[in-house]
Amino acid sequence: MVAPPAGVSLVDARGIGFDRLAAFDRRFFPEARDSFLAAWISLPERASMVAVQDGRLVGFAVMRACRAASRVGPLFADSPEIAAALVGALAMKTGAISVAIDVPDRNKTAVRLAEQMGLKPAFETARMYTGPDPAIEMAGMFGVTSLELG
Repeated sequence: MVAPPAGVSLVDARGIGFDRLAAFDRRFFPEARDSFLAAWISLPERASMVAVQDGRLVGFAVMRACRAASRVGPLFADSPEIAAALVGALAMKTGAISVAIDVPDRNKTAVRLAEQMGLKPAFETARMYTGPDPAIEMAGMFGVTSLELG
């Protein structure tokens, strides 16, 4: 497991105020999705964590059991070190042996982190929009929630 940076604590996402979690999620997703998010973090065979530094959220991740590997998504963080710590902590918490993350290739830091973690590309997809790209913080998006859901 990768230790979080100094001053960063990792805690269960269900243990913080949901409004804080939803506000953090909105930095990386173009629309409010509170109902979805509440269900996503609490479904069976899921683990969710947030990273907290000086009382503010600096990371959020969910891991879910799938056939070939445990999938991480979303994986949002203020730094690659925080993202790596979240993945490691979730893998330890769930006992995951194999991990998959749908990394947006526009975030080169996220791609480098995935490579450093020993992950290899398995397939590619394209994200398409009608109109302009949404105003989201791509630099902190280390993994999308789900290819089916964005």
